[in-house]
Amino acid sequence: MKKVWKKRLIAMAAVLLVAPVVLAGCKGGSKTESAPKDSDGNIIMKIGQQTQPNSKLPEGDTYDNNAYRRLIKEKLGIDIQSSFEATGDDYTRQVSLAIASGDIPDMMAVSRDELEELVDNDLVADLSDVYKKYASDNIKSIYDSFDDMQLDAATFDGKLMAIPGTANDFGPNMVWIRQDWLDKLNIKLDQDGNHAISLDELQSTAKAFKENDPDKTGKAVGAAFLPYLTSGDHGGSGFTATAIANAFGAFPKQYLEDSDGKLYYGSNTKEMKDTLSYLKTWYDQGLLDPQFGTRTFDDITAMMVNGELGIVPGPWHLSDWSLVQAKTANPNALFTPFALENQNGDGKVNGISKPSTGSFIVIRKGFEKPEALIKIINLIFDEVPNSKDMATEFPEIYSYAQSAVDGSVRPVNIELFKNLSEIDDAVQASQAAEGKTNIDDITNFTVKNNAQKIKAYLDNPTGADPTDWAVYASRLLAVNNVMNGVREAGIFNEIKPPVILDKIDATERNGAQIAKLEEETFIKFITGEESLDKFDQYAKTWNKQGGTAIIDEMQKALEKQE
Repeated sequence: MKKVWKKRLIAMAAVLLVAPVVLAGCKGGSKTESAPKDSDGNIIMKIGQQTQPNSKLPEGDTYDNNAYRRLIKEKLGIDIQSSFEATGDDYTRQVSLAIASGDIPDMMAVSRDELEELVDNDLVADLSDVYKKYASDNIKSIYDSFDDMQLDAATFDGKLMAIPGTANDFGPNMVWIRQDWLDKLNIKLDQDGNHAISLDELQSTAKAFKENDPDKTGKAVGAAFLPYLTSGDHGGSGFTATAIANAFGAFPKQYLEDSDGKLYYGSNTKEMKDTLSYLKTWYDQGLLDPQFGTRTFDDITAMMVNGELGIVPGPWHLSDWSLVQAKTANPNALFTPFALENQNGDGKVNGISKPSTGSFIVIRKGFEKPEALIKIINLIFDEVPNSKDMATEFPEIYSYAQSAVDGSVRPVNIELFKNLSEIDDAVQASQAAEGKTNIDDITNFTVKNNAQKIKAYLDNPTGADPTDWAVYASRLLAVNNVMNGVREAGIFNEIKPPVILDKIDATERNGAQIAKLEEETFIKFITGEESLDKFDQYAKTWNKQGGTAIIDEMQKALEKQE
C-alpha cells in the first residue's frame, strides 16, 4: 500500500479530537479475504452510512435496520451492518479518518477527491469485471445516456474503481411566487403563457408585495437572499439571486469557455457587474431584505413560512422540502414557479445544464464479494422501482414511498437517473394525473406514485395533504410547465460548462479564500458600502489571491482531457 498522504494523517488527528469513531475491522490489501457470515449464513458487509436528520423512518426502523437492509438480506443473502453512521460534515470526517488509517469499511460513499486518494493508496477494489458481468441492462443504459461520463470519472488507468451516482444539473433557475398573493392583489403574470416573466414584472411584484403586505405581518419584504448570493448549481440555488444573474447573461460560480476555448470565471464578468448594479437598486428602493448579508438559511425559511416573503428563488424541487413548510403552516399558501426572461428583451431564458456525478460507491480491496455492490444496485435501482406491483412484491418499500422516507436510508447513497429523466418522468406523471393518459399504464413505481399524488391534489386542492401539493408543484408546475415548457417553446438558451474530472490542487489551496472574497465584496457592492466602480479591482484581487492559478490548472486539465 502506498504511503497515506500527510493531510489525511492531520485530518485523522483532528477527528480524534472532536468525535468518537468506530471503524471496520478489515484493511485494504491485495489478498482476498473470506467474508464473515452471520448466524443464518448471510455474508456480512460493513458499510459507512451517510444519514440525514429527518429521514421519516417509521417507528422501530433505523438506518442500521430498515426495509432496504431487510430486503437485501432476504433477496441477496447479504447482511449489511453499519461500520459508522454520520450526517454531513461528520460523515466526511469519518471517511477522512478511515482513509487516513488505511482501515476502511467494506463499502462506503465518497467524493471524487476521496476516491482519487483511495485509488492512490490501493485501498479499493477494481470493479471493471463485476460491473460488466453483473450490471443489468437498465443500469448500464443509465450511464450510456450520459455517454458514460460518470463512469469515466470513476476510471483510473483503464480500471473502474467505483460505481458513481448520476446527476443532471439542468436549468433554468426560477423564482417561486405566492400565487394566492398575486390573486389577492389582482396581479397577472405570464400573459403569454410561456412560463417566464421579465425582470420588470418581478420587480413590480416585489414592490407590490412589500407595500401591501398580503399576510399583514408588518414585516413584508420584496426579496431575501443568502450572503453567498449565487449558486454554482441548480440544486443549490434556493434563496439566491442566480436566476436574476442568468437573466443578465451572467453565470456566477461557473468556469466557462470563451470562443477561443479559454476558461474564465462567470462571477467576474461585465454581466455580473450589471447584475450587482440591478440588485443594488432593489436594496436602495427597500425591496431587498435590509438584513441582506447576515440572514441564514433558517432565517429566510422562517420569513417564508411566516408570510413575510412571497418571492422565493429556488430549484424545481424547492416545494418538496422548503415551500411545503409554508403550505403546512398556512393551507392557503400557494406558489407558482416562473423562469426569468433575458434582460435584453430577446424573450429567451438562460440556464446552465451540465451532467455531473453524485457520490462514488467504493468496495474495500480484499472484500470477497465485490459483485455484491452491483447486485444491490440492480435490486434497489432497477428491480424495485420497475416493479409492476410494488405493493405486493415489495410492501415495505412501498410503505416507505407513501410516507416519503428519505432516500438516504438506502445503504447505497447515490442517485441513478437517466439523462434528463426528471423531465421525462414529470411530463409522464403530469399527463396521467390530468387524464391525458392512463395512470395504470405507467410501469415505473416512482412516476406512478407521483402521478397519483398530483391527481390527489388536482381532485381536491383544498383537502389534499401538503405533500400532495408539493409533488404537484415540483413535477407539474416546475418541471413539466417551466423546465419542459421553455424547451418545447424553443426559448431556452442552454449553457454547458466544460466538465473537468481532475482534482484541481489550486482550488484546495485558494478556493475558500477567493470564495470568501467574492461573497464579502458582493455584499458590499449591493449595500453600497463599496462602490461598483471597484468591480475590476475586485476581479484583479480575485486573480491574484488564487483565481488565476485555479483557471490555469483547469485549462491544462481540460486540454489534457481533450
